[in-house]
Amino acid sequence: MPQDAGSLRDDVTCVRCAAALDPTAERLECARCGQLYARAGRIPILLPRAADHLSLWRQQLAALSEQSEHTRRAIETELESPGLSASSETRLRALSRALGDQVRDITDQLGPALGGPLTGDGVGLPRGVVEYIQFLYRDWGWEAADNSENEQALAAIRGVLDERDIGRTLVLGAGACRLAYDLHRQLNASETAVLDIDPFLLVIAEAVVRGHPVQLTESTANVQELSQVARSWLLRAPAGPLGDNEFHFFLANAFAPPFADHVFDTVVTPWFIDQVPGDLLAFFERLKRLLKPTGRWINSGPLLYPADMPLSRRFSREEIFELAARAGFRVDDWATGSRRHLESPLNGRGKLEWLLTFVASVATS
Repeated sequence: MPQDAGSLRDDVTCVRCAAALDPTAERLECARCGQLYARAGRIPILLPRAADHLSLWRQQLAALSEQSEHTRRAIETELESPGLSASSETRLRALSRALGDQVRDITDQLGPALGGPLTGDGVGLPRGVVEYIQFLYRDWGWEAADNSENEQALAAIRGVLDERDIGRTLVLGAGACRLAYDLHRQLNASETAVLDIDPFLLVIAEAVVRGHPVQLTESTANVQELSQVARSWLLRAPAGPLGDNEFHFFLANAFAPPFADHVFDTVVTPWFIDQVPGDLLAFFERLKRLLKPTGRWINSGPLLYPADMPLSRRFSREEIFELAARAGFRVDDWATGSRRHLESPLNGRGKLEWLLTFVASVATS
């Protein structure tokens, strides 16, 4: 597909007033309303209270270190237990070291980007580290141990697409970004923008995609073998780096993407639409406005809704397709199936998850 005229950066908008915003400017300020935006390293934080988000993330980084030290002190106390076997002592000491290594690795990457830890109260631990750090290992490290989940994720999407290039592409809720990277590389994207709200994934993913390998320790408290308490993974981009003129990172609300209308050839929602907290139909309508008249929407995910989601909004495949049609889409192809998910080579544990993958085109009137 021919390169689009201009850059995707020309279509970024202020989240307060929707005026054009240059994400490469040294001072990120909207010329119309004066809204100021911060950065996490090189990544623009396009959120209404960007400085507050940055402070929160720094506090969460401090909380992570504090929680790690608390756990390590608890391990030291357990090491003083009477009658502890030599094997148990070996396991506990290895676990303490692994936990320290893991937090050090994370802090080494996040600290410079965020401005260092910031002491604060009541902010809890960062969502990405607690729940989703496995995505970083899976996306960029586990292939070295023959984990094929990335290949399977791409194959599922290929299975519902025709041969057209995906052109200018937006990936919402991109997480650790491997799927976005593979789509860009293998389906001939002209430019790709990735959005997520989680700096603990996106900052590390940005380093990897730009060609800077990251060492990251994986550890497990549920040890089956003393040799498998932890493993250090080298996270790297397998097909080489992507430059900032073709692959763009944004810390932003993926439920309200900060872009002008009719900008993208393709919008991708991986493991995302079941997490939309508000009106799903309205969100689908927003996706349609982001797309060009010939644009396509690609979805792949489990329809695994939050526990507090009302039953009336835990939509089935058929209901999702009905909502898509009401929003102005035509579902071109779809497939369902189960596959292994986050199966760690360290401990052999993972999940089996059902997924719905489909492609939908903007319906012509």
